[in-house]
Amino acid sequence: MPAIDFYLKKGYTPQNRLKIIEESAAVAVWTPTTSTRVTITDVTISTNPATTIAFYWGNVGGSKIAEFLLNGSASITPSIGIWEGTAFDRSLFAVSNIGATDGVRVDLTGFEIPHF
Repeated sequence: MPAIDFYLKKGYTPQNRLKIIEESAAVAVWTPTTSTRVTITDVTISTNPATTIAFYWGNVGGSKIAEFLLNGSASITPSIGIWEGTAFDRSLFAVSNIGATDGVRVDLTGFEIPHF
């Protein structure tokens, strides 16, 4: 069963986030609402210039989830299975070595799971 089906059967509503990263700094790509945790089921990353991008829970000092190297004019949709945050109220951050021109497009699909 795909990860998204598990959460749909539990009654959660999928959400989408889009973030364009145009700086070489940690950028929040998904900030959950209060008392929820983030679960990512799909990621698509697009870029014009070649770059690397890494994802972290909480901040750059937090847990690194994944890192990707993209060629110029690339778009990838890695099979991630699921990235499930275990802490409530923690954002998902991305860091790329991109400059101010062009940028990296990050499309995310996932769920916000409330604290019971």
